[in-house]
Amino acid sequence: GPYPMVIASHPSEPNQIALGMSDGAVHVIEPSEVEPKWGTPLPQENGALSLPLNPSLCNPASEPAS
Repeated sequence: GPYPMVIASHPSEPNQIALGMSDGAVHVIEPSEVEPKWGTPLPQENGALSLPLNPSLCNPASEPAS
């Protein structure tokens, strides 16, 4: 069966995504109902980038060495 080959966001509608299928069909979907934060990815990216900098992740490794 056909499967998605290309995923592209709409240039002027950030809540729409176009799926290019292997059979040449294009499906436009709106994931805004599933993901309310789709149009605001910055807080999620900032949260993910700050996780490795969390001091509590380094403390358990350094305590047994002392």
